[in-house]
Amino acid sequence: MPQVKKHAISLICTLALSISIAQAQAGWEKYRQQRQSEFKEYIQKNKEEFKNYRDSVNREFASFLEKEWTRFDLQKPEPPIKKPIPVPPVYDPAKPEPKPEELPLAKLPVIPIPEIVAPKQEIGPTIKPIPIPEKTINSIFFGTSIKLKDIAISPMHLPSVAEKDIANYWKLLTNTPYVDIMNEALRIKAELQLNDWGLYQLLNKLFKVYFPKGTVGEQVIFTVFMLNQMEYQAKMGKGNNDELIPLIAFSDNISNCLYFTYNAKTSTRYYAINPSHRDLSSARTYTIDYADAANRMNLGIAAPPLFTVEPVTESLVFNKNTYALKYNKNVVDFYRDYPCAEFSVYAEAPLDKTTLQSIEEQITPNLVNKSQEEAVNWLLHFVQNAFEYKTDHDQFGYEKYFFAEETIASLYSDCEDRAILFTQLVRRLLKMPVVLIYYPGVHLAAAVKFDNANTVGDYVTVDGAKYLICDPTYINANLGMAMPKLKDTPIKVINVR
Repeated sequence: MPQVKKHAISLICTLALSISIAQAQAGWEKYRQQRQSEFKEYIQKNKEEFKNYRDSVNREFASFLEKEWTRFDLQKPEPPIKKPIPVPPVYDPAKPEPKPEELPLAKLPVIPIPEIVAPKQEIGPTIKPIPIPEKTINSIFFGTSIKLKDIAISPMHLPSVAEKDIANYWKLLTNTPYVDIMNEALRIKAELQLNDWGLYQLLNKLFKVYFPKGTVGEQVIFTVFMLNQMEYQAKMGKGNNDELIPLIAFSDNISNCLYFTYNAKTSTRYYAINPSHRDLSSARTYTIDYADAANRMNLGIAAPPLFTVEPVTESLVFNKNTYALKYNKNVVDFYRDYPCAEFSVYAEAPLDKTTLQSIEEQITPNLVNKSQEEAVNWLLHFVQNAFEYKTDHDQFGYEKYFFAEETIASLYSDCEDRAILFTQLVRRLLKMPVVLIYYPGVHLAAAVKFDNANTVGDYVTVDGAKYLICDPTYINANLGMAMPKLKDTPIKVINVR
């Protein structure tokens, strides 16, 4: 009997506890729903406040756009490689090798590299990327399917590029649900791991989606408008024939875009984005910056864009062996119009997964059981001989730097493309410290730090450590062999993180 009583008491306690838990869970669920509702109301309220503030700024800014714009002469930046090597020299092993030496450094031995900033996830304290909406529009962005919120926008028209018409179009954009478009841009940016340049390209795509009958001039106004809302320094400009062109401030020095310097105090350079490389001598634009626009576009790449894989195989021949290296066409297409930024941006950019896996599968077996010196020499000779040499001017008629994926995809490459690819291979496959070696105005090579301090060859000293010269453009030369004609040229070291 005591045992039965004990069991009954236990059962009653368990039942009471279950009821208590159920009540607590019900109370918690009600509390959770209430808090969620309050949070949504808070977000909506702040979202409205954000838009009201922006609307007032945009209306005031539009009044300045109506005033006569000022003409600025566009300047051509001085390219890092002004006189590229027309034909790569070939090392003759029959000639005696000169004695290894330490190469002279320029007065500024180490070029600082721009900080790579991770892609922004939000603008302002309350405007955040939103989940995929229920009603969507399907579109394609660099071969990748994206789902966009179906946003109703009334047709808009820019009758001319007169200042008053541009100002009026800006006002019309203010009346659109541009915050929703901005949220869509931020959401896709985060999903695809896009950097600032990817955001710029994405905004151009969104214009075509939401303004399907829009003109090129209207697209320029829309993209600059959206960049300004996201606090990027960007302007609209009129080119030689009054065509509208985007003018964007970058945190890097760009070597293939014309620019003008605005605001003597900050020395802000606005670069004319001109992918078709039309002749431009000047640009007319307004003489104020958009309120709150203080960010310069950063071209650093923190993560490779997550585009759908469209694999393409490029067969490269070296030492009578064929290496079938793959790359993602969509990534290479994305890089095609990339502004020429600092060399370190290219050397540090994470390799696309398709390319990285391919070089690991195809090239790594040739490095197994080799010493560091043997492995570096193999990679060096591979880059020297697996690609045809052609300068940017001969190949494109303008300056164009390649990411590693582009060099693999291209029939031709020049000194900076080879140095960047070699640097990537050493870093990714051998995990060895490497720097870029810049001969100002003439050439780009690389240098590698070896575990063996007694490894001999031409070298530079970086932070007290010896880095041996490796030149992917000096055909058949081994590590530690600098081009003889450049040995007396003071060099600058570009660190690679």
